[in-house]
Amino acid sequence: MLRKVLQRITQVIKSVKMTDISPSSAAVQQDDKGNKRPLNEELSEQQKKQKTESGEQPKKLQKRKIAMLIGYNGKGYHGIQINKEVNTIENEILKALVKTQCIPQEHADVPQKMSFQRACRTDKGVSAAQNLLSLKVIIDIENLLEKINSYLPEQIRVFGYRRTTGGFDCKNYCDNRTYMYICPTYAFAPLENIVTDEYRMTDDVVEHVNKMLARFIGTHRFHNYTSKIDAKEARAKRYIISFTCGKPFIRDGCEFCVITVRGQSFMLHHIRKMIGITIAIVRGNCGEDVIDKSWKPERVDIPKAPGQGLCLEQPHYDNYNKKYGTDGIHASLDWVEEQDEINKFKEEYIYSDIMKTEKDEKIMMEWLGNLQHHVFDVVDDKEERASRYAKQNYLKKCKEDTDIVITPDTGFNFKSKRSNFDNSENTTTKEDNSDGHSESEVKIKSETIEDNSDKHLDSGVEMKSESEVKINSENIEDKDLTNEVEVGQDIKSVKVQS
Repeated sequence: MLRKVLQRITQVIKSVKMTDISPSSAAVQQDDKGNKRPLNEELSEQQKKQKTESGEQPKKLQKRKIAMLIGYNGKGYHGIQINKEVNTIENEILKALVKTQCIPQEHADVPQKMSFQRACRTDKGVSAAQNLLSLKVIIDIENLLEKINSYLPEQIRVFGYRRTTGGFDCKNYCDNRTYMYICPTYAFAPLENIVTDEYRMTDDVVEHVNKMLARFIGTHRFHNYTSKIDAKEARAKRYIISFTCGKPFIRDGCEFCVITVRGQSFMLHHIRKMIGITIAIVRGNCGEDVIDKSWKPERVDIPKAPGQGLCLEQPHYDNYNKKYGTDGIHASLDWVEEQDEINKFKEEYIYSDIMKTEKDEKIMMEWLGNLQHHVFDVVDDKEERASRYAKQNYLKKCKEDTDIVITPDTGFNFKSKRSNFDNSENTTTKEDNSDGHSESEVKIKSETIEDNSDKHLDSGVEMKSESEVKINSENIEDKDLTNEVEVGQDIKSVKVQS
């Protein structure tokens, strides 16, 4: 009896639920696809706009997964990655896609909605001859490439696109990447040489450079060649496939060489630091043993070469091409048909601009003048950060002072005064303007002090037994200075041209 009562109650409850949920047959109609919807459901504003005069909705254009090949000159942009606070390469490309009606504005605001990804991330000022984007867009648009490029600046170009598999990700599917660094050859001039545009690189120097670059080939822990990564972390281990320096060539009276590196992946400042330490070794600022120290867990001071000459040459998709490029459905990502346009763009907007900027602004020469401030040895993280902060502020003040000229052979040349800050750790400065002259007193403590008669000093330097150096300098204009340098019992006279 109880069982029958329970069954009856269950049936009543089910009938009540079905009545509440399902609309009546009179309140339901079918749409064009045969799907039912309530009559009282109002059409959205977008659906109303899409209604034609005949009352039919236009056919919806399908989004397709594609790989889009782009090239750009990174000068004036804060890298490629999307950033709403500053101007970036991807910001410009997304704006162009919206104007071309390839994507809606909401996809530009939230790129994850169209599975957006980049193959390689480039930093501020770094260019790319070929970089790849993967995303879902509407491609059924006449003259699509021409329309996209018409909304882009001249230094950014879309070369072409290919239909890909639905799960294609240009970053994860990338096997390895090739970068190029265009470098003036005077960066490798020995320290004893006066660096000018007239320097020419010999075959022996090219061989020495290639020998040092070969030290990085293989799998190593590159924690010292980036920031905020510990030696114990798995991501610190990277694989370099090849690293070579090509034959030098002359452009507008200045000699350049192209350094090419191919690796599985690279970290922030990774390539620039490998090239920076190579330049320091070949010039004679440090020994080859610094590379051996950099593989160890301790933090080592490694200089970072300027980003001006760095350029992403291309990402490689050998495994994808082998698996899908010959299936008859998907195209291979080798971009053979676009090579002529790519080479023309590289020469006109990237390579020529890099070499012209270097020749006009002497970015590498200025960097060489600051190279002497690195210790090329194990340093404490806190000490390294404090030292870097002090150097940046000091260099900033030096650039603002018109009486200071930065040269790569001697570092800082003061027209009317000079202080030697090599290997300095602690400095204190006092100024006295009561008599109309500026007098600064700097105490420099150093573990080792070398007696180098080739260095030019504009101030009297007294070297004590405790390796404490006291430098007194006065602001004297339009005079040659003759200084007496006392080292133990030896006294030398050093003449400095103001």
